[in-house]
Amino acid sequence: MNQRRDPRFEINQSIWITLFGEPDIRLPARIKNVSSRGIGLELQGPVAIGTALKFEVDDCLLLGEVIYCRQVDTSCDEASFYVGVELEQALRGLAHLAAALRAFSDEPSGATPSGDSPSRDTPSGPQQEDPVKERRHQH
Repeated sequence: MNQRRDPRFEINQSIWITLFGEPDIRLPARIKNVSSRGIGLELQGPVAIGTALKFEVDDCLLLGEVIYCRQVDTSCDEASFYVGVELEQALRGLAHLAAALRAFSDEPSGATPSGDSPSRDTPSGPQQEDPVKERRHQH
């Protein structure tokens, strides 16, 4: 009998994960299953419970925390570990965000092509110079 709150979906997708620490460690992993609250990963080495990690899948960046790690019996000589990750945050639409950031950084920063200082016009019309600042510059 399955006592899980959310259904799990079996997947077999290779990814790269980053374990946060000093220093961060980037490792290959395989997603074994997913649910709305977590992900099951297969790795070639153990990971400490409580380790924060990130990984990217398609157009999403996912952040999570290792909640368990157990060794899996395999027929090959290499040990394999099943790591349960509780998802903490998900950022979707990274391609759209990257395009928006590129567009934002390509916008003019207020300088004019002639090298003059930018206009001080406002939506309500041209702005007058500040008389106090003008007097300071004259003295």
